[in-house]
Amino acid sequence: MKILFSPSESKKIPSQKGALCPHLQEINRQYRAFVQEAHWRELQKSFGYKKIDEIEKTRDLILSHQCVEESIRLYDGVAYEALSFEELREEEREFLLQNVLIFSNLFGAVYAKERLPFYRLKQGEGFGEFESKKLYQSLEKKIDKELEDEFVVDLRAEFYKKLYKIKSHYFTFEFLKDGKKVSHYAKYYRGIVLRELAKNLGFDSLKDQLMEHHLVLDSTREDRKCTTMIFVIL
Repeated sequence: MKILFSPSESKKIPSQKGALCPHLQEINRQYRAFVQEAHWRELQKSFGYKKIDEIEKTRDLILSHQCVEESIRLYDGVAYEALSFEELREEEREFLLQNVLIFSNLFGAVYAKERLPFYRLKQGEGFGEFESKKLYQSLEKKIDKELEDEFVVDLRAEFYKKLYKIKSHYFTFEFLKDGKKVSHYAKYYRGIVLRELAKNLGFDSLKDQLMEHHLVLDSTREDRKCTTMIFVIL
């Protein structure tokens, strides 16, 4: 099984000593060089911050901290709060570390166990010659290989689905509230789904487990490559 997940713009401060994987080091070198040399207006656009003090604080964090963190522990948004990774049992955490691919807009698709530094890059933004779209184009064959012959569950937000399109069959989720598709708050429920996948160590009994979170399977939609499971939020 491989589970595809989104990152979050908010992050914790890494605390582990260690080096990045070789294939991430060059991206990080280019990114740090940009952060160090860029005018604050360029950083304002890339970071997504308006206030100069926020920009300067973030620049200092990026340039001064040499620590790294497993990617699933680095991110700190709504979906990750719903996941509550540290509250899972050891075997459940290990399941996620080995099987989750997080689609970073800076580093590409990284396993949950891969270590990343602190960074800030607003969704959809780039720097210099760097663009997330170009990065994922270069990584497409590598990701294809990782997903080959796997049972794939796609829990990514739409932005990341557009960066990389899955070639084989996969499962994905939609959430309805009062008859309308939930968009912004769907990230919370994707975090809940990921948590239950970990607790089940797979897809079996997922539907029953989600009922404990007031999510009831309403219907499924099938096409050639995708099964969409549609849940109603009670």
